[in-house]
Amino acid sequence: MKFAPLLFALLPMAAQAQPAAPFPASVQVSDVISAVGPGWNAPAFYKAILLRDEDYAALLIFRAPFDKTPALYAPKLATTGNYWGTVPWLEFDDSGALLLRSENRGTGRNKWEQTLTIIERDGRFIVSAFNLSAYDSIAPDNSTDCRIDMLAGTMQVNDQPITPFPLPPLVLVKDWNEDLEYVCYQAGDD
Repeated sequence: MKFAPLLFALLPMAAQAQPAAPFPASVQVSDVISAVGPGWNAPAFYKAILLRDEDYAALLIFRAPFDKTPALYAPKLATTGNYWGTVPWLEFDDSGALLLRSENRGTGRNKWEQTLTIIERDGRFIVSAFNLSAYDSIAPDNSTDCRIDMLAGTMQVNDQPITPFPLPPLVLVKDWNEDLEYVCYQAGDD
C-alpha cells in the first residue's frame, strides 16, 4: 500500500479531530478508501483522505502542518461499494486541483463515472467542476455526458449548452450533494 506512511501519519490526528460537522470518534485503517498527499503536481498545503461512511465516502482535508482538526470534513460526498468498479478514489490533476473520482462499472446495467473537482479559494474548499458520464449497458444510446464548469458558470449536456445555468454560483464542498448531481440528468431530459 503506497499510501501507508501517509495514512499512519494522518490517522492519529484524524481520530482526535473535532470539526463542526459530526466526525467519527475513531478511524480504522480499514475505513480508508483512498489518500493523497503532496507530490510533484499536488499542492504542498494539504493532504486528503477518503473514508468509508456506510454506503458513502466522506472526505477529510488537512492543512500542513497538520492541525488537530481537519480543514474540511464532508460526509456522503460520493457513493461507494465493495467491488471493483464501485470504489471511489482521490488524485490531483496537473494544476493541483483535488479530484474525487467515483464510478459504477462493476454492477448493474447503468454504468457511470463522475469527477468532482475541488479547489481552495479564499480559505474555502469549493467545487470548481463536475463531470458525469453515464450510459445504459443494454441500451447504449441512452447516455448522458455532462460537463459543469462552476467557475465559469457553464454547463453542457450531450454537447449542448444549458442556459440559464441551473446551479448556484458558488458551492462549498461540504454542501455538495446528490441533488446537485441530478441536474445533469434533469437538463438532459429537456
